Amino acid sequence: MVKDNETVIQEFNELVNMTAEELKDWLTQEDSTSSGWSKDDGSGETVGHESGRKIIAILEKNPNKDPENYDEEDIQHMRKVVS
Repeated sequence: MVKDNETVIQEFNELVNMTAEELKDWLTQEDSTSSGWSKDDGSGETVGHESGRKIIAILEKNPNKDPENYDEEDIQHMRKVVS
């Protein structure tokens, strides 16, 4: 069963317990480069690292976590994060 957008948003905001700044700092550390599996594009970046960058963009775009301010692309990535 597919979760509705409201549930996805709620779970995302519960699971993502770092601010955009904290996440940015973590992504500069060596530990972050090994989170997740390597992407197939030859970039050397992991899927987890790429996801972290997308999460930062979502947090920065909507710092008040207003459900009305997420677009479909945001919700699609949030759905991946909570699954």
